[in-house]
Amino acid sequence: MKLRGEFITILHEETALMEIVKLIGSDVLPDEQKLIIEIARVIRVGFLQQNAYHSDDTYVPLLKQYKMMEVILRLYNKGKMMISKGAPISKLIDTGLFESLVKIKYDVPNNKLEMLDEYLTRIDEAVETLI
Repeated sequence: MKLRGEFITILHEETALMEIVKLIGSDVLPDEQKLIIEIARVIRVGFLQQNAYHSDDTYVPLLKQYKMMEVILRLYNKGKMMISKGAPISKLIDTGLFESLVKIKYDVPNNKLEMLDEYLTRIDEAVETLI
């Protein structure tokens, strides 16, 4: 429930930010808000959107959903930490982690959940090198 609440908070923040983006564009947003928009996109497209014709996406076990939420929130929290230390969000975007997480449910079969731990390691390593 805690992870679900964090997802909902991020999606609500994104909704408010999108009003600003429509008026003045995303370039003027601070990095913290750009991170929210990027993570919300990962949540919407990579986690919530479902493809009923894909064998691994027709049914996703609860444990896989939970681990995917952990991975997405790890990127969010590490991104916040990185930004607070002065690193720009553009460097984190350039790592390709956001795009990788959008495809996570297709890249990790339902019976190989240990692969999700590799994403946690990749996130930690990428952020460490950027700081």
